Amino acid sequence: MPGTLTKRIADDAVTAGPTGNGPGGRKLQNGEIIPLTPEQSERLAALYAEFGGGRLESYARRKLMNRGMRRSEAATLAEDIVQETWVAVARETTKPLMGPKPLGEDDRRILLFAQVKTQIHQHLRRGMAGEGPVDWSDPVICNWLCPLVSNECVRTILPAYLDRMVAALPERERQALLLRLEGMNMRLVAEHVGCSYPTANRLVETALLLLQIDNPELSGEPVAVETLPRWERDELNRMSAAQQAALLRMDEVSRRALLLHVGQGLNITDVSRKLGVPRYQVLPVLGACAKSLRALNADDMTVAA
Repeated sequence: MPGTLTKRIADDAVTAGPTGNGPGGRKLQNGEIIPLTPEQSERLAALYAEFGGGRLESYARRKLMNRGMRRSEAATLAEDIVQETWVAVARETTKPLMGPKPLGEDDRRILLFAQVKTQIHQHLRRGMAGEGPVDWSDPVICNWLCPLVSNECVRTILPAYLDRMVAALPERERQALLLRLEGMNMRLVAEHVGCSYPTANRLVETALLLLQIDNPELSGEPVAVETLPRWERDELNRMSAAQQAALLRMDEVSRRALLLHVGQGLNITDVSRKLGVPRYQVLPVLGACAKSLRALNADDMTVAA
């Protein structure tokens, strides 16, 4: 539009000739440092005096948080983004911010904030440069990553049998597990799910156990019954074949906790005391996991075999 900053910059570009951002319009090499003239040094110092002191950091932090980043992480990254912004401004001596023509306050703010957004975009793009495609045709990879499938996941479509595995999980357990497997740290998982850190950890562990109970093929090899203590063998004999198949593939604490809770009716306090482990270690096993185990019957034999 005539008379706007964009139009003036476009006009300058037409008359300037070379399009590089270095001295004389030369294109700079990666990492090349350009010595500033005294006038350019004064110009940069004036810009820093006007927009330094946290003004750009606050803008960068807000933009990062709008992308879903936690406040603490956004604050740390914003400092790096702003440093990269000032370096970029100092290197681009032919651009309006460092050019000889004076700019109004609004023009300086618009151009400098635009540079911040550019640096954020470049930083995030560099972070994604190492990503590669996943071979979902490999059943081993699919079984390992199956909890990534959910109704909200639009990045890829997996086989229907994996959809059913994750869809069967309770909503909060499924949500926590998906976030965790996407690389999110547990405290941020807690924030997204809306619970405490210990609860988020319990939800993830419960989801994993539920997947093992409902889909024994995802677990390791079953433990040999003859190697178990007598009391475990006695409790297993009271279980259905499908329940036994699921229990024998679990780790020792989870298996024993479920045998005591489902088989003998002990509560969490008695189970933790009987096993000699903290309550939080057996808490994920009870509740949803116990309910799922009780639901296994002869009809599930074909799945558990």
